[in-house]
Amino acid sequence: MLSLRLFRQTKCSMFATQRPISFNALSKCVNRFNVTSRLDNKTLTKPLLTAPMIARFTGSAAAVKTGKNYGSFWRTERIVSIALMGLFPASVLYSSQIVDTLLAATISLHVYWGLEALVVDYLRVPVVGQLANKAGHAAIALLAIVTLAGFLQVIFNGDGLGNAIVQLWKL
Repeated sequence: MLSLRLFRQTKCSMFATQRPISFNALSKCVNRFNVTSRLDNKTLTKPLLTAPMIARFTGSAAAVKTGKNYGSFWRTERIVSIALMGLFPASVLYSSQIVDTLLAATISLHVYWGLEALVVDYLRVPVVGQLANKAGHAAIALLAIVTLAGFLQVIFNGDGLGNAIVQLWKL
């Protein structure tokens, strides 16, 4: 479909039907073809070969314009995930308020980031509107705070998080 559109808009269809396309001929057609994407009633037009790589695959120019460094955020998410693998056994084997609090904080942070990814992916502003998007973000923030408060209640007023995990396994 893209190739038909490409050849129609660049008037290379006659050339393509007469003989096989070489890479040089295709690049000439691609250079003349412009990628147009719509973003909130604005039309952004850039040549295909000079458009940023992210914009070509995401279909959104908004991802390119934010300018945030997601590499360090991704690395932090992986560090928290790896820390969870060590904190679970540590909390069960050596149940103390410090280890249990670290486990509660990392679980709450991990759950918050996971649910935030769902809200960002599925409650996009163009699809559901600004109100539903903000409500989704507020709901996951509230859920993370309530989860952390519940964990801290078990840690400081109960048997501790590690002992609660052991009791669940005994069932």
